[in-house]
Amino acid sequence: MAEASTQPAAPQPSPDFRVALRSVYRFFTSFKLATVVLVLMTVVTLLGTLGQVEIGLHAAKEKYFYSWFFVDRIFGLPIVLPGGLPLMSLLFLNMTLGAVVKVKKRWKGAGLLVSHIGMLMLLAGGFVTWAFSTDGYMALYPGMRSDRVESYREWQLEILPLSEDGTAETAWVYPSHLLERMRPDERRLVETGSLPFDIAINGYSRNATPIPVTAPAAATAPGREIDGFKLSPQKPSKEAEQNLPGLFLEIRPKDGADPIETILWAGSYRFDPREKPMPFVFDVDGQRFGALLAKKSWTVPFEMSLDEFIFERHPGVSTARNYESRVTRHEEGQPDKPLEIKMNEPMRFGGYTFFQESFGPSGSQPGDEMFSQFAVANNPADQWPLYALIVTGVGLGVHFAVMLVNFTVRSRKRHAAPANP
Repeated sequence: MAEASTQPAAPQPSPDFRVALRSVYRFFTSFKLATVVLVLMTVVTLLGTLGQVEIGLHAAKEKYFYSWFFVDRIFGLPIVLPGGLPLMSLLFLNMTLGAVVKVKKRWKGAGLLVSHIGMLMLLAGGFVTWAFSTDGYMALYPGMRSDRVESYREWQLEILPLSEDGTAETAWVYPSHLLERMRPDERRLVETGSLPFDIAINGYSRNATPIPVTAPAAATAPGREIDGFKLSPQKPSKEAEQNLPGLFLEIRPKDGADPIETILWAGSYRFDPREKPMPFVFDVDGQRFGALLAKKSWTVPFEMSLDEFIFERHPGVSTARNYESRVTRHEEGQPDKPLEIKMNEPMRFGGYTFFQESFGPSGSQPGDEMFSQFAVANNPADQWPLYALIVTGVGLGVHFAVMLVNFTVRSRKRHAAPANP
């Protein structure tokens, strides 16, 4: 006779737990939840569209669509509403459980099932774009070659060890996301590790301008006077790309020498691709350093050179009629690739998209040498909306065909049935 097993039986979930689990499942798969989410998404989209007029496109996206919650005034009353992230997450969960998992799998419903998968692809593409995409720009004069892209809006503090000829190969970086969390009246001490000094950031403003202490506005400007100037915080621009941040910087040598103070302002940053940014230069422990606010930058896995920039104006006016760039893409181990980038014809390669965006310098006259500026986007979900629309369209087409066949079969049966005597 076999011996009875002495192992304890696996614990079974209690009836109350199963009831609670079913209730949660019914909640997330309910049509009522989908209706409420869609109504809230409509409200958030309306507020975000109207908000662009007041705070600009980038700030509106951050506040309404890339947030978990936000506060807005409706009829003068402050209202807390969920942002785009939780709403789209709830809609994705509701459609996955309710329209894909819960629904009965029948051939008649195949088209709608495919259509819902296409809509899920669209929502997933929005999340991937928010979480993993990057965007910046590259500006080149004819003959220039580069693989570096700069951010439109993100600024970082860089400390540069300078060689005898004033150049720097590496930089100590205080990143942009830490700077942007600071208030104009906040004081932050940063230990630099390998550098012979630490730094103190005495207030950071996302948009500011230095003013002489003799100006009337200097009386209300926060922070200390340095070399006859104070830093005056300004209201952030509606177009985030136009903001010029500033901060008070204090260099504290680790050997106990007197600290060095200065005001760093992004307005000293050179936007012309031929002009290098001008750092604040100082000496510590016999070594020369430079400090500046610089745009966050990164490299792409290939180089671009501008061969020719073609710029055409409307007759008699300075308005651009057409501008395009003839470029060459240089990839290690591969032959050079001549290309054309036009206003509506971007270059797509290696996950990156180069759009013909702008030109400069401002105020250029006919005959002046000009640079070409490209918007550079790296979005893993760049083509997902197109694929999602194709899948959704195919699903709706299949559903229409199934319903048409079903209607035709029923009609034939009805007409073929003998009449009642």
